[in-house]
Amino acid sequence: MLSHILNIIFPAVCKQCGCFITTATTTTACFCNKCWEGIKWFNMPCCPQCGVPYPSLETSADPFPVSSSAHTCGECIKNPPYFDRAISAGPYTEVLAEAIKLFKYKKKIHIGLALAGHDVMVAGLTNLIQRCPEAPFLIPVPLHQNRLREREYNQSAIITSVINSKFGIPVLTDILNRQRYTKPQVELGFRERKENVTGAFTVQNNEVIKGKNIILVDDVYTTGSTVNECAKVLKKSGAGKVYVVTIARMV
Repeated sequence: MLSHILNIIFPAVCKQCGCFITTATTTTACFCNKCWEGIKWFNMPCCPQCGVPYPSLETSADPFPVSSSAHTCGECIKNPPYFDRAISAGPYTEVLAEAIKLFKYKKKIHIGLALAGHDVMVAGLTNLIQRCPEAPFLIPVPLHQNRLREREYNQSAIITSVINSKFGIPVLTDILNRQRYTKPQVELGFRERKENVTGAFTVQNNEVIKGKNIILVDDVYTTGSTVNECAKVLKKSGAGKVYVVTIARMV
């Protein structure tokens, strides 16, 4: 009753368009249904390795494309990443970007759960898993213990838990660790990001991942420096294929 009265006196507004929202017009309590359902997802060919989209090419009938007939991008040819393939569901813009910020920095965990379980994410993951030569294992990109205390949760681990519940893929915990406290990547330029995470990750038990295919999970693919460094240490520790899955990607 109190919540209902407060909602009448101080109605919630959509974080994107600013319209008033009620329980009848929202499924996330932060965005109106029109904005939430209007989230942009990738539906064009992309680089078959790093997943960068090619907007100039024809759109694909399949959102969240896992592979493409399009050529490998110039950056992957020049500097091949350690991971074997990276896929992202949508561009880090507008509603999707605001939703991830609320999830990551404002403790709106229900938004992260909704994004991780979205039909587009499920379809893309299904496609990726079907292409894995052997059953994969999930590993969330870890936070340093100091950052974890500040934030109180690891957003990548929450996304991983949703994938685990939907697909039954086992999660390898306490294997990949962030041993060095680093500056937030969002504050740095491209070259600084790479230097910032170099040597930041270690693998605790090589035998556990030896020969295993890994799906590395994070919230946003920005320059790829973090996931590439993770893939590097995983492969040097004996991992098989390393795939990267994120909800969004900077474009």
